[in-house]
Amino acid sequence: MAITRIPKILTLMTSKASNGVGSSILVNDYKNIMIDIATASSANLTIKVQGSYNEPTSAPAFSSTASATNKWFYVATYDLNNPIGTIGSTGYAFSGTDAVKGLTVNVDGLVWLNVEISSYVAGSISVNAIVYTNQ
Repeated sequence: MAITRIPKILTLMTSKASNGVGSSILVNDYKNIMIDIATASSANLTIKVQGSYNEPTSAPAFSSTASATNKWFYVATYDLNNPIGTIGSTGYAFSGTDAVKGLTVNVDGLVWLNVEISSYVAGSISVNAIVYTNQ
């Protein structure tokens, strides 16, 4: 019997046009996570993926500084177009040319996932997580 992987699409942010974080999503039930990014209106910004091992009952405050009582970190990702890993704290910079980008996330036991926009100058960005259980 063939195993069919049915993806679930979770929205992290839609047409965000400012610095800040998206919606935190619980990902502890998923073995594989892909991130779908689409920019518009000559986006000029940086996006970074955030993760946490916090308890499933309480997401960290991703918009606040990480600390001993607010545990989160930047997560390494891999560009599906150019299979080179990107350091989580570096992220991906867009500089006026709109793009669609697919990433895989180094999940390894993550409980929470989010994305952060920084260095915002112009444009907007939409980000979805495509998650799979492998079952």
